[in-house]
Amino acid sequence: MLKHSRRNRTLFVGNGQLILATLATGALAGLGAVGFHYLADRFGEFLFTWGESHRALTRLPIVLTLPALGLGLVGLILQFIPESRKGGVTEVLTSMEIEHGIIPLRRMVNVFLSGLVLAFGGSVGPEGPMVQMGALAGSLLGQRLGMTKRHLQTIVRAGVAAGIAAAFRSPAGGVLLTLEIFGARFNQDLTAVGIAAAIGYLTRTAILGDAYPFRPPGVIDPLPLTALLVVVPLMGAVAAPAGHFFIWMFNRVGTMFPSKWPLSLRVGFGGLLVGVIGIWYPQVLSAGYPVIEQGLRGGIVFELFVVLLGLKMLATSITFGSGAVGGLFAPTLVIGAMYGGAWGYGIHRILPQVVPQPEIFVLLGMVVMFGSIVKGYWSGLLMVADMSGCYHQLVLPGVIAGGVSYFLSWEIHDRSIFGLTLDQVQRRREIEHAEPAEVSV
Repeated sequence: MLKHSRRNRTLFVGNGQLILATLATGALAGLGAVGFHYLADRFGEFLFTWGESHRALTRLPIVLTLPALGLGLVGLILQFIPESRKGGVTEVLTSMEIEHGIIPLRRMVNVFLSGLVLAFGGSVGPEGPMVQMGALAGSLLGQRLGMTKRHLQTIVRAGVAAGIAAAFRSPAGGVLLTLEIFGARFNQDLTAVGIAAAIGYLTRTAILGDAYPFRPPGVIDPLPLTALLVVVPLMGAVAAPAGHFFIWMFNRVGTMFPSKWPLSLRVGFGGLLVGVIGIWYPQVLSAGYPVIEQGLRGGIVFELFVVLLGLKMLATSITFGSGAVGGLFAPTLVIGAMYGGAWGYGIHRILPQVVPQPEIFVLLGMVVMFGSIVKGYWSGLLMVADMSGCYHQLVLPGVIAGGVSYFLSWEIHDRSIFGLTLDQVQRRREIEHAEPAEVSV
């Protein structure tokens, strides 16, 4: 009887700690998302406001100078503080597999630098650093409370879900991505993951609002049967090799920067190259979410969708290939939106009765590319549905196109852009012990 009572008391204390840590982690992840927004987005808007109000040639100095000097400064910090190069999704995965959820506080330096890269126009995203912040909050709280390894890993995954939910404004997507990518399971611990995701989402939207950042301006009707049976599956099938091409480019461009150059020079030169693209196509700078909204409003023609698709792939590959840090989720969504827009508006031009509302393909493109590049099929579908509010319009075509893309992508490339297999994570850790990695995503 006494042993049974002690066991119940221990279980109650452990679950009580987990509940408190879950609530606190969700709130901290939401607040962290707000802080990162002001660092990356508002500071970036301040820097580029003047340049965007001028024509291409007159804004040339500021568009070239800001990314080059700003990213060069980030590269200088990365060069002198090698530990700051570690971060992002890959580092969280490594900590889960190797360190059992222990993440040191110094990883915040990488988050801060990722925000600066974004503010200065580097083609990165905010979601990876927000994942890092959520995981870090959970890890520090769990360590402070003396949690067991199992509960510590649970609360880290809860922080990941909260960070994703706050970044994408999608609590359901945060839970599913944690299941698909970060090793969560359908068991009792998933409750903590779900609660933290909801708290992170509510905290972020209570302060900043904007619960549906990609809501189309008008009512979207369901796709016609011909589009569902022909266009949608074909779009998903082509997305798999397109995603593979981006992963190939991403890895290839990184080998083109001279390894003998100091890291500060490499990152600064990468910023200069991205700035050159941004003179004529500023849509590729930073996360690039405004171009998605523009596509949903019908403000982009077919030819521009195609051009921006290639240039966003190139700008992202240059930014990370030079050694800069940041997130990859946002570039993936922008690439997907441009891909989908090219399909939708291209077919609408030829067969308007098959695709009467091409803007739905902008959303659908994000789903298929998320499945192909990130290997997040269901999470990508739910996140895009949450961000747009187009649940009924997206579920059926998203399941078809996203499923085809996801299935074929595994046949073409057997890992996501993050390299998520355990063996690859372990090899990266071995390399980093010898020489810190220069790319965090």
